[in-house]
Amino acid sequence: MSKEKTNILSIQDLSGGYTKEHDILQGVNLDVEQGQAVGIIGLNGSGKSTLAKCLMNTVPYRNGKILFDGKNISRYSTKQLSDVGIALFLQGGRVFDELTVEENLKLFGNFDKTLNWLTPNVVSQFSIFNFPKLRADKLSGGQRHQLALAMCLLKKPNPKLLILDEPSAGLSPIAVEETYNILECLRDDNELTIILIEQNIARAIAFCDSINMLQNGKFVYSSDKKDIKEVESIMFKE
Repeated sequence: MSKEKTNILSIQDLSGGYTKEHDILQGVNLDVEQGQAVGIIGLNGSGKSTLAKCLMNTVPYRNGKILFDGKNISRYSTKQLSDVGIALFLQGGRVFDELTVEENLKLFGNFDKTLNWLTPNVVSQFSIFNFPKLRADKLSGGQRHQLALAMCLLKKPNPKLLILDEPSAGLSPIAVEETYNILECLRDDNELTIILIEQNIARAIAFCDSINMLQNGKFVYSSDKKDIKEVESIMFKE
């Protein structure tokens, strides 16, 4: 008998944006199964980052509801959302520049012990752990993204859902490879549920179990097929 699939996240008719006068998201619906990697793609201004911020309640939404792990979290504060196991990686890799790698990580406790929930294979992918005394403002782009991602993973309780907003943006090809090596280990070894917001269509399609395309605040395409030509033809259709 096949194992029944369970939705860890359900977004229902979500509308919202930065001002009361204009909803960037217009009736968004999305179900995410536990352990899935779900990709969200779209052109600039389509609503991708707005959706991520609505999920963490840093941008208000006025209609619809969000269910997480069987609970209605529509009225939860950002802290409450973090406390139930949702972590958000913000575009650019947000860290504290004046602090060292170790000091950034210690903001979330004893990181040596806290990382025990991750497999050794995942931990070994983080090269920044070899430079604990390096100030964050001296990090390369790829190292900065690693540190920001590690800070997401160190939050208590251990994240059940990781939302990634453009994790490859601005990185060198080598750093992109290193970032996706980490994400693949998180997905495969720790079975972490991931929502990936990504401009790199090829990367998103290769990594994710399903792809969802936003246009003007609405999903216009959803598929579990790995067909980049089909995706590009819809995204860049005049």
